Amino acid sequence: MTATASVAEFLEAQPLSGLMAAAQAGDRAALGSLLMTVERPLYRFVYRLMGNAAAAEDITQETLLKVCQNLHRYREQGQFQAWVYKIAANQARDAIRRGHTWDEVEDTAVEGPDPGRVEQFRHVMIAMRVLTEKERAALVLIEIEGYDSREAGRILGCLAITARTRAAHARKKIRRELSPYYPELGDSK
Repeated sequence: MTATASVAEFLEAQPLSGLMAAAQAGDRAALGSLLMTVERPLYRFVYRLMGNAAAAEDITQETLLKVCQNLHRYREQGQFQAWVYKIAANQARDAIRRGHTWDEVEDTAVEGPDPGRVEQFRHVMIAMRVLTEKERAALVLIEIEGYDSREAGRILGCLAITARTRAAHARKKIRRELSPYYPELGDSK
């Protein structure tokens, strides 16, 4: 995967439909390959929603288990990764409703030796604390994962315009929170 390719583009390029069909037919090796293909990008997505490595790990595993339990429900009309992300977003929403908070922000989802990047990531994750659950999910799907607003809306169970508006509100709040660290962003009121 190139540095500029989104997770959505990466997953779309994978032969997931063939693996999914084989997994639905009972091929355990295909199911294993399918789960291995989506596990790491799924973890990063959930981590960005939850802000906590342990919670992200738990939700990723719960999501993969639900994928296995519900293979028979998947239909070809939608993108496989969108279906998986919808399950994960629902699991994250349930965890937040059970009282998960953003008390800890960890650097575990940052790759690479660049300390500046780690610090930027940390600032963004801290700034994301001010977002509502819905704003955070829309922002992550559209700005980080690379989904268009229509697909993000489908994953989140809302209209495309709603997903786009939530992401715009989230960007504005993030900019406001980051302006003390990055004055070039300006204070967006």
